[in-house]
Amino acid sequence: MIVKTKANAPVGQLKLDQTGEFLQTGRRSPDKKPRKESPQLAEWEKRFLKEAFFLYENRERILSDIRMSLTPTPFRNGLAYSSTSGLGGATLGVYLEWWDVCRKSVIRNEENTYALTYRIAGSPLSGSNSCSAVTRDGRTITVHLMSPFSDAWGSFMHINQRYADLKKLYPASAYTLEETIAKLRDTYGK
Repeated sequence: MIVKTKANAPVGQLKLDQTGEFLQTGRRSPDKKPRKESPQLAEWEKRFLKEAFFLYENRERILSDIRMSLTPTPFRNGLAYSSTSGLGGATLGVYLEWWDVCRKSVIRNEENTYALTYRIAGSPLSGSNSCSAVTRDGRTITVHLMSPFSDAWGSFMHINQRYADLKKLYPASAYTLEETIAKLRDTYGK
């Protein structure tokens, strides 16, 4: 079964960007309009980043509950030449599984503190990338995932495909981020 995204690109497969935002041909410059983030989206993103490690620490509980696993996330991942195809619409379950299976997505430094990668951005051809991660204390940092970059975005895309299929089976069952966090705090008293 092939699931189509809003732009009719099959989820889990790369497709060349046809919007002109990521791939330009000729001398024509794309019509760049600044992307306006809604205040609600900004708050949603802040909440996710603030709670990222709490969510990660409760991943077994979340992954055992389809409604929590299908919680939408606010991030826009993308690759040069292909835009968001295969990476868009990721849910909380996608991130939790990806952080577990892709060693590059969890960043460790000399002090052994770590950060969780939450935004993928780079070139599938050259491997050059500039991704975003959140530290345990809630700071956001830019990270460059080690080569081959395809290990990171490829595993994310593969997991995201499985969740796209689940979203088709359970179209209206996802909890909101706030509901998921509230249920976890009620269950574990955190």
